[in-house]
Amino acid sequence: MSAETERKTTERERPLIEAALRIIGRAGIDSVTHRAVAAEAEVSVGAVTHHFGTRDGLVDAALQFALAREVGRLRSFTLSLQSKAFDRDAWINALVNWYAKDLKVDAEAHVACYETFLAAARTTRHRAIVAEWFATWRASAELALTAAGSPTPRAHAELFVATLLGILLQQLATPRRNFAQETKDTLSELVGRLLCRN
Repeated sequence: MSAETERKTTERERPLIEAALRIIGRAGIDSVTHRAVAAEAEVSVGAVTHHFGTRDGLVDAALQFALAREVGRLRSFTLSLQSKAFDRDAWINALVNWYAKDLKVDAEAHVACYETFLAAARTTRHRAIVAEWFATWRASAELALTAAGSPTPRAHAELFVATLLGILLQQLATPRRNFAQETKDTLSELVGRLLCRN
């Protein structure tokens, strides 16, 4: 299941998909039903079933939508790095500021991502989506670390992404007031050590 080949979301489907994502973020994938989405989106059950005949189709559409949005944002962010001389600290600052803001305004979407990771650990159904998410995060970090002078950007990107995702999960579970600065410091130290190691 690829963001490149996803079915086009219509304007009438978008609020239903966003409602499904909020439910996933609050209560997990198993909580998504036509009735729950209808209540969340304040529409009739018939309106939901008209667009999404099965629960699995609704869940898949919501996860695809979340993937496409995240992939699009990360690709846009990565392209912005290419348009100017690379600055490691500016990259980390921009990345962390972006996530710090997003976690405040759309935390449920990020929880939905982690719910999808857990679902993929239990069944193969969502593994393709999760694999594409990781590949996109990795590609973005790899580009930045290549520009920073890493001799092994792929391996360093793996470590960077694992660290970043762990930090984001920790912030969702136990929010810290100084999240942005602490995360910038942690990631800056990590990248500095990775670049000095080789």
